[in-house]
Amino acid sequence: MRAIIEYIRMALSLLGKYKKDVQKGYIAAFFESGFTFVPYMLLFYIIAVRLKRELEPRDIIIISIVMLLSVVLRTICKRKQDQLQQNRGLYALTEKRLEISDHLSKLNMGYYSEANIGNISGVVAGGINLIEEVVYIQLGVAVSAFASWFLSVIFLFVFNIKLGLIYLLCSILGVIGLEISSKALSYGVYRRQDNLGLLSQAVLDFIQGLPTIKAFNMMKEKNTEIDYAIKKMGDDSVDHVIYASNLLIIYRVITNALTGLFCLGVIYLLQIGELELAWAIGFIVFSFILFKPIEILGNAGEFLSVGDAALKATWQILKEKMLDDKVNSLKIEEMKIEFKDVSFAYEEQEVLKDINFKIKPHSFTALVGESGSGKSTIASLMARFWDVEKGQILIDGRDIKDYPFSELMSNISMVFQDVFLFNDTIFNNIAFGNSEARRNEVIEAAKKARCHDFIMKLPAGYDTVIGEGGSSLSGGEKQRISIARAMLKDAKLVLLDEATAGVDPDNEKYIQEAIENLVKDKTLVVIAHRLSTIQNADQILVLEDGRIVERGTSEELIKQAGIYKNQYDYYQRLKEIEVLNE
Repeated sequence: MRAIIEYIRMALSLLGKYKKDVQKGYIAAFFESGFTFVPYMLLFYIIAVRLKRELEPRDIIIISIVMLLSVVLRTICKRKQDQLQQNRGLYALTEKRLEISDHLSKLNMGYYSEANIGNISGVVAGGINLIEEVVYIQLGVAVSAFASWFLSVIFLFVFNIKLGLIYLLCSILGVIGLEISSKALSYGVYRRQDNLGLLSQAVLDFIQGLPTIKAFNMMKEKNTEIDYAIKKMGDDSVDHVIYASNLLIIYRVITNALTGLFCLGVIYLLQIGELELAWAIGFIVFSFILFKPIEILGNAGEFLSVGDAALKATWQILKEKMLDDKVNSLKIEEMKIEFKDVSFAYEEQEVLKDINFKIKPHSFTALVGESGSGKSTIASLMARFWDVEKGQILIDGRDIKDYPFSELMSNISMVFQDVFLFNDTIFNNIAFGNSEARRNEVIEAAKKARCHDFIMKLPAGYDTVIGEGGSSLSGGEKQRISIARAMLKDAKLVLLDEATAGVDPDNEKYIQEAIENLVKDKTLVVIAHRLSTIQNADQILVLEDGRIVERGTSEELIKQAGIYKNQYDYYQRLKEIEVLNE
């Protein structure tokens, strides 16, 4: 019983503005349950009258009118209950999906670890559906059953205190059985939820890594992993169903035994003269439905225990602390950036240590260093994918946290090596950078990004659907579309994870031209992979083990004869080898 009350509490907490409507639905459920007693009350009346005299036409008319009214009123209450509980619950969960989506967008990027992705996918894709299909339907059943039980207790106590005590004692035994079965079910339910997360993660890994899996001929191994996850999910589900069925059989035996125990109590009260024969016969007949509410609560408890894992997983996401979003009209004017004593760690691993630098508006800053030195983290902190733990990031002299997310993101464009394009038209993928852009503006951005020509050769031009992730385009073509998207956004700051790394020479030329158009009159921050592309940077920050160990222009750093000079000499030798090979 406590578990069911907890389910109701958690489910109500998800309802938001619809909570009061659903609570009104509980009142309707209470009255609907009350009207179910009418036929049994009429049975008591018939028995009592028949033992004293013959039923008269007047009695039959009264019984018929009362029965008809009870059916009509019960139907109205049931209809109202469904409208207020289930329908409002579905509306509430539609809004809750949107709230979860908004909530996820405001969590720091560290939350989206491989360990969490499967759970997030399981909640968003399956958990909310489970709550819709199970929890709010079964909650209505549980509330009606609880109302029936409560009215039975009141009726029996009013009629005869001893009879009420017998029923209450039997009910307590039933509730103890319900508690034991609920706890026994919970382990299997949470194991199923964990398995759903593991299965979602396995499927996501397989889909995302399919090119690599095929390239290394690992289809059999990866298929085995998915097969194992599916089999484990299926085996545990079957085990849970069998276990739950056995528990329900035992629970029904208990509720039937309680019916027998209550009948013995009625016979005892008849024997000692506490009950008249007519009432004793009525209560023995009545006993067959008296414990139905407890049996129904047991059945509902099984379904609700399944929904409980989904409810708690949903709340676990909603309880994750969001990045603080200010509600104000503060605007970014110049895009002057300053890192002051910034340190940052991913969980326990410290990535940045006492980082200090300034970026002037319309300047070009390059971040150089080995993999894992902290380059990408600095760029991510500028976009506020995470919040710093120590120190400050200032924009135009104000803490980055003082600006609303919408203002910050409208002033930042990002172009990454791993381009993500949506399963949509090329036009919509470019216009994603500015949803209000007109067609001529999209085409102009595409021309500047050097992708108009290849777009026009596609079957439907700008209306060509390119497939999920841009699978129908080459790497260089996807890069140029992402640059066109960034151009259309026309943000003050461009964060560029050097887009020419790893592309062929022909595409490199086009991409370089597109980048030059993109960064005109912008503040540019480049994560550099090729030193040849950052020779004209206003400042180069060389990172090693999370610290800035060198800074200056390319010429200044070459003169320092440090890490940058060594890398520069290495790339110069590579260029000489490439020329000789030609």
